[in-house]
Amino acid sequence: MTNETRMMHRQFFVSVSLLLASICLPSLARPTFGSGAVENCRLQESSYPRQLNDHLFTGFPAISKNFPSSGTFTLAIIPVHYRDLPAEAEPLRRVRDDMTTFVEYFDLQTEGRVKFQWRVRETSILLPGSENELENMKGSADEAEFARRILATVDSVVDFTGVHSVVFVLPPGSKNRGGIQLMYPMKISSLLGTREGGLYNFVMAGTHFGNAIRPEWSYWAHELGHAFHLPDLYAQPWSPTAKNIRNFEAPGPFHGWDLMANQDGPSRSINMWLRWVRGWAADSQIVCKQISDFGDYQTDLVPLETSSPGTKAVVIRFSGTRALVIESRRETKFNLQNSFIDEGVLAYEVDTSLGHGEIPMIPVKRSRQLSVNPGGDRNPPYFDALLTEGQVLKYENLYVKVVTSGKWDTIRISSAELLESSPSTTTTSTTTTTSTSIAGTVPRRADAAVMPVRRKSIVCVRGKTVRRISGVKPICPTGFIKRQMN
Repeated sequence: MTNETRMMHRQFFVSVSLLLASICLPSLARPTFGSGAVENCRLQESSYPRQLNDHLFTGFPAISKNFPSSGTFTLAIIPVHYRDLPAEAEPLRRVRDDMTTFVEYFDLQTEGRVKFQWRVRETSILLPGSENELENMKGSADEAEFARRILATVDSVVDFTGVHSVVFVLPPGSKNRGGIQLMYPMKISSLLGTREGGLYNFVMAGTHFGNAIRPEWSYWAHELGHAFHLPDLYAQPWSPTAKNIRNFEAPGPFHGWDLMANQDGPSRSINMWLRWVRGWAADSQIVCKQISDFGDYQTDLVPLETSSPGTKAVVIRFSGTRALVIESRRETKFNLQNSFIDEGVLAYEVDTSLGHGEIPMIPVKRSRQLSVNPGGDRNPPYFDALLTEGQVLKYENLYVKVVTSGKWDTIRISSAELLESSPSTTTTSTTTTTSTSIAGTVPRRADAAVMPVRRKSIVCVRGKTVRRISGVKPICPTGFIKRQMN
């Protein structure tokens, strides 16, 4: 490339590297560390989708045909428009915060193992034809053809050197609702060609996204989660690659608790099991037990959403394909900010005989559903899956109790019956609040105590920026307005 050409590209591109050193992740004092015998808990996946195409994983070993598990990756972000869908004056202004949040999100979820940097095209590129084509996409073949035509248009003015994936940004109000995405090798068998080389992934959010409830960054993160070979944790009865789907209503029981179950939240964390398989968690953060080990066991759990060392999950192996995973959750700015405080201990079953789209993970506690309706916008109800201090659940012949909860959670797991207690006391009440098994849900006993929330939480808004503030007497920061909950 000549110096003159490089100067021309500088007029169109601003190379942005979003520095992560300024991200303040909570750090805790160091409690306990995981056990060394983790090999027994590396459940091998034997699912039909994995055997069919080996694109996405729910168990070991991980797959690395697209993004590897760690490194620095360059994403190009390019605004585009049509004659009947005009460009905005500043087409990337409304997604600046999304770009920053996306980078911060992956830094937290991977504990610094994955870093993204943006290469930015500031001015919008006119696409040939009409935006009507956005409305008539009929699967990956149409999407692939669409992506190739777009790249052929922008390739003459965009330098894709070193770019792994591309994010296109449409003006508001387009005729595409759900978004368009292509991931190698999941939806395309060969890379998307440019003059400088092949692109692995293509992402374009639709009108379902681009607001405070459904920000564009969450769509980018979910779809590019597939580039790391993470599976969908919701049911896909329409998919020819999913045939052993468990009998749950859509979007499935893990909805609300994982980015890969629903990027709309409330929780957008990536669960500890998938992090461990992907290589985003160290063996020292995992306690591995077998059902034959119990007995009685107590340990501290460091929340997923911190940068602190310590145990972040207890994995209890029941068979070669099934385990109970217990982890600690705390709210972050990445959550959908609703009226519930989604903090506590999450226990869920992992079944690696089930794959992508077959509901391989189920929360154990699912005795009631919480309705999410912030700002009048609707999101499907999600299960109240968290245990709080003093609560107990039963999974097969094991009892799990949250003994104390603060900066981290102390849990006790026993083959003997454990009793519920009030927070910060030792007084016992009735026995287990929840009893579930792989066969289905046994509703919560009517006489079981519901632990009261011991602090208040408010939602504060400034433009598109939403913050949750928690405390005894929470107040909004300067410049923010308190959102009134429905």
